Amino acid sequence: MCGRYTLSSEKEDHEIKQLVAAVNRKFNVLIKNGDIRPSDLAPVIRQSYFDKDDKTLDLMNWGYDLPYKKGLIINARSETVLEKPLFREDFISRRCLIPATGFYEWDPNKNQHLFYAEKLIYFAGIYKSINGVNKYVVLTKSPTALIAGIHDRMPVIIPPEMASTWLTDLTLASELLKQDSILLKEKACDNIQLKFPLDH
Repeated sequence: MCGRYTLSSEKEDHEIKQLVAAVNRKFNVLIKNGDIRPSDLAPVIRQSYFDKDDKTLDLMNWGYDLPYKKGLIINARSETVLEKPLFREDFISRRCLIPATGFYEWDPNKNQHLFYAEKLIYFAGIYKSINGVNKYVVLTKSPTALIAGIHDRMPVIIPPEMASTWLTDLTLASELLKQDSILLKEKACDNIQLKFPLDH
């Protein structure tokens, strides 16, 4: 699962600062770099509505509203995304990239761990319009060896060089769900409790 992630850099990475500045300028809002929580507005990269070979920067809320009750669905299992009616058409037609620098996971003892990269990475996501508002979820997969001792799920991470492929090629996008090519590091963090349904 992925219940919180981060878009920040201790090194003040130029690419991250440029991304945040572009969002603030395009949408006339003030999005700060830092932790992203469920329901937050966050930068998302999607296929352009006007040119299917082009990417565009958007601002979306993290999480689908749960049908018939309160709460949010913030993750979708990549292994079954084409089987679930809630996600199937989104994966086929509305894939997106979620810029991040790391994500948090909680071990069985509720200890919080940050898995991070030293540069911008992209989570695999899907999105849909709900009551006229674009909302996204993060696709998850089985963990790599680094994460397996902490949790049994992790976000699908798309290599930067495959970003356009993820958005435009359904067949290759399905293959990208199975790859592990991004190296991550880990550090322990302070404990924080979550109150969301995290993985569907």
